[in-house]
Amino acid sequence: MVLEIVELEEGGLAIRNPDSQSSEPMIKVNFSDEIKEKLNDQYLDVAKVMLTAGIQMMADTGLNLADSAEEEVVEHTIH
Repeated sequence: MVLEIVELEEGGLAIRNPDSQSSEPMIKVNFSDEIKEKLNDQYLDVAKVMLTAGIQMMADTGLNLADSAEEEVVEHTIH
């Protein structure tokens, strides 16, 4: 499966399947303006590492990322 990292209109970065009919990204990363300023252009590198780690963890759990079947999304609060 080929995935791409894209910059979203609101300024965040995301991973998506370029062949997917869904416009919803698989994973999104957003940085505050303050953090972007502190990291300069390095925020892109940080985001790439975070997104890549997220995909790797999903793959390690055995999740088939190529599966197009709709799955119910359950939200959890993390403290």
